[in-house]
Amino acid sequence: MNKYSLIWAFIFLLVSCKEDRPAINVGDQTPTETGGTVEESLEVKLVRNTTLIKKVVSFNEAQLADGVKEARLEYLNQHSQPMALFFFKVDLNNKDIQLKPLTPNGEKRYAMQSIPDMVKVNTFSGYKIVGAVNSDFFNTSTGEPRSIVILNKQAVRTTLPTIRSYFGINESGAPIIGDYSVFSTQQTTIVDALGGYHRLIKQNFPIAQTDLSVHPRTAVGFTANKIVYFLVADGRNPSYSNGLTLADVTAIMKALEVKEAINLDGGGSSTFVVNKTQISVSNQPSDGSPRKVANGWAICTKHSQK
Repeated sequence: MNKYSLIWAFIFLLVSCKEDRPAINVGDQTPTETGGTVEESLEVKLVRNTTLIKKVVSFNEAQLADGVKEARLEYLNQHSQPMALFFFKVDLNNKDIQLKPLTPNGEKRYAMQSIPDMVKVNTFSGYKIVGAVNSDFFNTSTGEPRSIVILNKQAVRTTLPTIRSYFGINESGAPIIGDYSVFSTQQTTIVDALGGYHRLIKQNFPIAQTDLSVHPRTAVGFTANKIVYFLVADGRNPSYSNGLTLADVTAIMKALEVKEAINLDGGGSSTFVVNKTQISVSNQPSDGSPRKVANGWAICTKHSQK
């Protein structure tokens, strides 16, 4: 083999290796407020830190307010099935940002209402809702949530089965996740809380999941420095988005460096709402339209923010 043949063989090898890896757009990295260093985008973190992604199809990220970003990632999984993920990244170190529970018609009684309709009717003095997702599993006949409901320190529902969990905000404004083992000690410090189901990450350690089913998903997790991630994954639509297992959701949350994460109600309940100039549903709920659910979480910014 002459030297030119060797050169062409080496070039072919390099190109082949590059095509086997998901493409990462370095331009999606954004400078931090302190300058000098670069903050990795969600796309980069998920491609580098999980084995879920065979090829990135598209990635878009936008700032809804200081301390609040939304992102959409479409990719092919390792089985070449399409996936669509939606994220909110919320920095609770920003005192102008709050997470508040959404309930049907803003009331404390059990009922059901779609997340976009809850965004329309729930109001929080001095704040605007810029984004929202669904939260707890519920009785589809009565709307009664399966886990706890605490609204502005008022306990609406305190029944907490051993298999259930919750996400909330405590008196210091920090995010918390817990279950029956810690609820009795945390309860007096909780300002707002809504329920969830499977714990995915606990004290930085991923929890093994036995449920291998693939569905649309909603999940929440937070990092050691009070960054909260809400995830909605579309599914049940093979030509658009296949869905995730609980292990997939765990891997995504781990890649985002969260220390605590839980699974929220998924399936047809999974809803991702953005409220810029108007209220809109960004994902494609598997029921064909937003399902009426028991409650959700609103991302709120002070009215003075643009």
